Amino acid sequence: MTNYLTIRDAAVEQIKIGMKEPKMTIEAHPGLFTEQSIKRDAQRTPAILTSLVKAGDGQDRNSIIFVSWVLYRASSEDKLYDGALKIISKLIPIIRKADFDLVIKNINIEAECLYSGALDAINITMWAVKWELVLGDYAVKEGESLLDLDEVGGYDGTTVVGAVEIKDHTKTEE
Repeated sequence: MTNYLTIRDAAVEQIKIGMKEPKMTIEAHPGLFTEQSIKRDAQRTPAILTSLVKAGDGQDRNSIIFVSWVLYRASSEDKLYDGALKIISKLIPIIRKADFDLVIKNINIEAECLYSGALDAINITMWAVKWELVLGDYAVKEGESLLDLDEVGGYDGTTVVGAVEIKDHTKTEE
């Protein structure tokens, strides 16, 4: 059975598989941050923490929006947080090529730098990589049965074999 939890876990796993270097923390995250949680998570940098932040089940489109938070601590050699840009440069192609059984495409990958003076004061920069997965449309969803689907009224068509037209008509009414 597939649910949002299994999709989120699959997303985190694919990021882990794709990010070989540098060695870093890659795991799921519940959502947004507070100053205290950033300070706590900063102890495990570099890190990619992925949150499922929005799920849409609409008539036209079903989609899931993730944010992969990239936390990076500067070193004496990297005072401009260039290492974070290197991580972003690897992460975006991994997201773009991710393979999910239920997903028909991933779109709208955006990366935004959340650098601030408050983060710099604790020697951290943070990026938010937001991405959307569009889910496939399935005829039978959880909780439905084939009996809930619209009835098929019949089929009317013509098949051409060589120069011969073969009329085909099937009616399901009694």
